[in-house]
Amino acid sequence: MAKTEDQVRESAGRILGFENTEAAISGIEIDGIGGVGQLTSFNQLGFAGIKARPDGWYLPNEKSFPAIVLEAKSESAKLKQCHVDELLKNLKIIETKYKNHIGLLYNGNTVKIYKNGSFLKEESELKNKEYYLSFFAENKIDTQKIYSLTAKINNTLHFKFGIKNLYHRMIFTACALVAKRYGAFFSKGMQYETFHTDIKSTLNKSFADAIKINQKLNILLEVYESIKMNMTENQNAIDEFINCVAEISDNLNSDFWNGEDIMAIFFNEFNRYKGKSEQGQVFTPDHITSLMYKLININKDDIVLDAACGSGAFLVKAMCNMVKDAGGISTDKAKEIKQKQLYGIEFDREIYALACANFLIHKDGKTNLEQLDSRNNEAKKWIQSKKITKVLMNPPFENKYGCLEIIANVLESVERETACAFIMPDNKLEANLPKAKKLLQKHTLTKIVKLPNEIFGGTTTSVFIFKAGVPQNNAQIFACYIKEDGLETVKNQGRQDIKHKWADIESYWIDAIYKQNGDNSIQWLDPNKNLSYKMPENLFKISEQDFKKTVFAHLLFENKIDEQAFKKNILDYVLFNNQIIKQDRNTTIIKNLISHIKNNETPNYIKIEKWQLFPIVDFFKIGRPNARSINHYNDGEVPFVASGNFNNGVEKYVTPIDNEILDKGNCITISPVDGSTFYQSVDFLGRGGAGSSIIKLYCDKLNVKNALFLCTILKKICEKYTYSNMCSADKIKKEFIRLPVNENGNPDFTYMENYITKIYNEQKKIVG
Repeated sequence: MAKTEDQVRESAGRILGFENTEAAISGIEIDGIGGVGQLTSFNQLGFAGIKARPDGWYLPNEKSFPAIVLEAKSESAKLKQCHVDELLKNLKIIETKYKNHIGLLYNGNTVKIYKNGSFLKEESELKNKEYYLSFFAENKIDTQKIYSLTAKINNTLHFKFGIKNLYHRMIFTACALVAKRYGAFFSKGMQYETFHTDIKSTLNKSFADAIKINQKLNILLEVYESIKMNMTENQNAIDEFINCVAEISDNLNSDFWNGEDIMAIFFNEFNRYKGKSEQGQVFTPDHITSLMYKLININKDDIVLDAACGSGAFLVKAMCNMVKDAGGISTDKAKEIKQKQLYGIEFDREIYALACANFLIHKDGKTNLEQLDSRNNEAKKWIQSKKITKVLMNPPFENKYGCLEIIANVLESVERETACAFIMPDNKLEANLPKAKKLLQKHTLTKIVKLPNEIFGGTTTSVFIFKAGVPQNNAQIFACYIKEDGLETVKNQGRQDIKHKWADIESYWIDAIYKQNGDNSIQWLDPNKNLSYKMPENLFKISEQDFKKTVFAHLLFENKIDEQAFKKNILDYVLFNNQIIKQDRNTTIIKNLISHIKNNETPNYIKIEKWQLFPIVDFFKIGRPNARSINHYNDGEVPFVASGNFNNGVEKYVTPIDNEILDKGNCITISPVDGSTFYQSVDFLGRGGAGSSIIKLYCDKLNVKNALFLCTILKKICEKYTYSNMCSADKIKKEFIRLPVNENGNPDFTYMENYITKIYNEQKKIVG
């Protein structure tokens, strides 16, 4: 039997979740008797003098948020133009107070949706109000305002309260927000002790039931209690903090919240104050969490894991999107998603506390967070018990934190064919080939999506997508490069999508990656050769000026002229017309150099068509110095060669430790950081050990002239290396070098020496 109009209206009210909240008045006209008619007029809803009566309404207190109006009809009624006109008439009334609004015409079978008075689409299912509010996502939380408020909070806590620990400032702010979210009453003039106690008591109440399920949630309370203030008597500072928290909370408590990770905004701001000792944690920007969610096609029925969850950014984004897909925050499915479908692990105790606070802000899911080491067997058993169907992760990048160990443990703990997306440095797998090959014996690397270089500052990254439990078996890997994300740097507020470009960029890439074609950056990689996106190598070109630059720098070093200071002198000379430079030797060299450059402005590229490629290992013995640090040496006369790009790589002159064997001279050294290449004529001490220790190249045929020729070529080859993709002895061994050849097809060292001799004599006239 078809539902009557009253029955459809009543059902719609339950589905939409039209109940009054602190943020809005909403309701549904329920007749229940038949024939009486609707009782609530627009006049009673605050629209003076309007007697018309809506079937259902959602009217936010904040008029900048969108309103919703329902027009209901019986199941037997076909939706006609007269019904549409009736809805549009009510929307015109709403429009007098609300710029943005949604109109719903519903008969139990079909819902016609109107956005700001224009038909948007027709659907067969009515959903919760949050679904319709999300159509105005561009009007979401004022991110820039929250950035500025967070900056003010940081400065207040740091300098006026004296909280020196960065994470403690974050946690204290998060706890205050949680308390506000759960009804704590903060007001100007509150003394610090009252304010502090109110936060603690509210946290205790909000945790009461959850702690029975997960005792580790006590960590948040313990960390909060451990935060010490150096100053608590500054009432202006307390009032300022309370005011900032209240302003942020007003955004969070609105029914229009669309899942933005407020903690991610905090991290973007707070991390600007992070010191080198605190760099272990790398937090994921909000737009990248959105991209990864879509890359592995998560839906409302998935069970999602982040085994290095940090603040919980991935889980919050997954929550938001899954709940939206389920029809809104008030649905039974939304509650199930929060309680049973989102799982996180975080090892760091203080970051775990932040994740708990983040989920408390979002009012659920907190019992599914565990403080564990994702590398060990306990974490493995915990993951296995959750029947995970999708994995989103940004594990710690550095090897000392066990990046690949975490990934291996996760892949072995989920069901076969589970899609797992990890953010890692571009070269992470290639730099750890034995571990990478072991991974691929059990799991398939299906996609590599290289991210814009700016995402994580100095580290270039990619999203690596695996299919768990299925061996690679030489299957090719799809790869592409998202070069731009449209975000721009805002002073003191990090990178933001201020021109709203990301939505279109994301849509383009999701489509291209799904179709696996449509963009020029797409590559198909052989896993036996490449485990990272391969940047196109520039066509090898070299000019006479490149050789002159090498020779000139070497002559400065030979003449004990500091190259960095010399370059500054050149800048001063050009900018200030010799007004601030003494008439000394440097001035003479600068004048000679400028005169020479004026006569040689056009690069003179060398014809290399007849040059041939040779494996570098064919005539170089390659190695690294013994492990040593410059901090262990006193001043002396032996050059200490490190990874700098000035003064022949010599950081300073030192005295060797007793019985220490020097690195032999007559060799070439390469900086792994940027490929800077120098000839070392005398014995030296090289910066050794891991990371940025220099690389040494020895060849029996070397002398100063042909070595400077080779340095110029090697510098061109190695300039592609960066701090986030450093060179190494192993990488150099795989490189090829293009060189002039003699009539026998061998490298022509005589030609190299003669070529440099000519340049050397010319440059020596400049240096004097």
